[in-house]
Amino acid sequence: MKVLIVTAGYTIFEAKGHLNGFLAHLSEKFLLGKGHDVKFSDVSKETLNIERELDKLLWAECVIYITPIMWFNMPYPLVKWLGEVLAYQKTFTITDVYGEGGQVPAEKFMIVATSNMKSSDLGQCHVLKNAHHIDDVLQPLIMTNNYLSIRNQLPTFHADNVIAGDTSWIENAYLEHLAANFT
Repeated sequence: MKVLIVTAGYTIFEAKGHLNGFLAHLSEKFLLGKGHDVKFSDVSKETLNIERELDKLLWAECVIYITPIMWFNMPYPLVKWLGEVLAYQKTFTITDVYGEGGQVPAEKFMIVATSNMKSSDLGQCHVLKNAHHIDDVLQPLIMTNNYLSIRNQLPTFHADNVIAGDTSWIENAYLEHLAANFT
């Protein structure tokens, strides 16, 4: 399978974006080891060639987004990348039925999210009372993929509590997640 890994490691507060880069490295190593073709986009780079990024997106059969959650959304570099790469009549068209003009050939996508929220806070605290699963927080990215006709979502991996908590569990859990979703 042709897999595009889009990573949005980003520095804010105590987070330096290293975990996202490490997860991207683990993804690439695992997928290449299973015989998949892999291309990589680090959207935090200031010198992206938009045509080359578009070519990678249109090449992919699966897209893996590795992103921190910032203010309950994607970080600005990923939003900017989507805004520049998703081009009218190249990745989507306007149709009579809203959202049915996607032209991206990828069949599936997966989100790998890192955050300082605890998964146990989902649906519990006031801010997250309407978010019972991490995908409830990630709706903008999920809906964007659906708009592009990438509608088969693989299960999301959420590395939670990454600034204040113990992160030693993440590597093994993520490799197990990849093994369960990519053969």
